[in-house]
Amino acid sequence: MPQKISKRCILLGVIACLRAFPAWAEVGGPPEAFVTVSIHNHAGVPANTLAEAERTASSIFKQAGVNIDWSNCDLPAEARQIASSCHVTEFPRHLQLSIARRSKNLTESVLGVSFLGEDGSGWCSDVFFERVEELHKHVNLNLGPLLGDVVAHEIAHLLLGRNAHSGSGIMRPHWDERDLINASKGQLLFTRAQGQTMREKVAASLYSKKGVVVTVESHRD
Repeated sequence: MPQKISKRCILLGVIACLRAFPAWAEVGGPPEAFVTVSIHNHAGVPANTLAEAERTASSIFKQAGVNIDWSNCDLPAEARQIASSCHVTEFPRHLQLSIARRSKNLTESVLGVSFLGEDGSGWCSDVFFERVEELHKHVNLNLGPLLGDVVAHEIAHLLLGRNAHSGSGIMRPHWDERDLINASKGQLLFTRAQGQTMREKVAASLYSKKGVVVTVESHRD
């Protein structure tokens, strides 16, 4: 039996500066958005665990009308064809996610961090795998989907900007035992408003005359 953690919430993520309902109910849903996320697996997460995490995060975003295309940037050297997508990104249509073993300077309760500029835009998030592993063992939930829930939360910080936390759903700042159980059932999702915000931000960038493009240097924690 997993230990009770209802009195001790998990701090899911922070922003560095710098009830589980589907996001819509209309027949056919709203127009969808498409986002590429390049993953740098510095923590050595097993391929099957990472694949589960990507499927889980994709499903959560799909409920909000956002399609995620994953670009895995840490393939074996002999099989690697590193695309430019692993080193160049464009906000908000192309984002970067690093999976590190642990954080060097954040508290142990933090599972991830997203980096935002003064204007609320951001293209890079970190997730701390060692802390996710500890939580997985503590509550006896599958590791891959749990990692996917954390990944979805951190990527959403980049698409939602400042003040992205909410009182319900996957963007709650702290997850208790009930939240984790709902997450394991695929029931911890974005709100309707969050889905709309993300889709609108991606759509607006398609018509912008000037995008924000940066070159990414891979790093390890």
